Amino acid sequence: MNIQNIVALAEQLKSLGFTDMGYSLAKRACFKPKHFFLNYQVEKSGGVLRFQLSFEKDRKVGDAYVLVYYDAIFQKSKPFEGTVNGVDVSWLSQQMSEVDWTKAFDFTEKKPLTGSDKNAFEKELRIESIIDALTAFEGTNEGRLAASFLKQEHWLGTAYNEIYGNISVLKNKVEVSQRFYILDGQPSISVDEACRYLQNRWLEKEMLAKKKQAEDSGTNDTEINGHGTGLLRKKRKRKARTSK
Repeated sequence: MNIQNIVALAEQLKSLGFTDMGYSLAKRACFKPKHFFLNYQVEKSGGVLRFQLSFEKDRKVGDAYVLVYYDAIFQKSKPFEGTVNGVDVSWLSQQMSEVDWTKAFDFTEKKPLTGSDKNAFEKELRIESIIDALTAFEGTNEGRLAASFLKQEHWLGTAYNEIYGNISVLKNKVEVSQRFYILDGQPSISVDEACRYLQNRWLEKEMLAKKKQAEDSGTNDTEINGHGTGLLRKKRKRKARTSK
């Protein structure tokens, strides 16, 4: 393993804002893969910034690695707020955070059960109430999206697939992403710069969504008003014919 290369890569990452990555680099490099990824996450400005850094072997130096690019994803901490179908999103998220979902989805656990024990099903009853709330969400498109987002947020890394299969979220609704390449001889985009760029894209997304909503609302109003005007014209024509 090229220790000098690992140290140099760690310093490069540190200069970009990816701190304490040296040991993770060494753990990947010791297996001598052709390429590998490292994940990094920070919380910034009311959101979560997730990175996936891509490394591959240096074509010039066989036992060394280079950072090729990284993908940056900005996701608002609370993309869904308020009440959906009578259920408060923040309340439900808090309820879900208090459950050990790894154990909840572990169906191999065995222990004696006594029907007379009132507390025997306490955890299961709590989970059932959460599932009922998630089901209540799914009455609208927005609710289905919020429910899927909460499931992914709290069930990530658990064996939920056995019951629910794959849970997909329309990512363009809750996050923005960008790939940044690392080019020789050119300054690279830092973590802070990537954050500012993605935050600006998120604000732009919100503004465009509000503009579209306003335009759609205006179109509906125009259609209603136009329809009303047409009826008035018909009534006027009928009155004119009657008077003749």
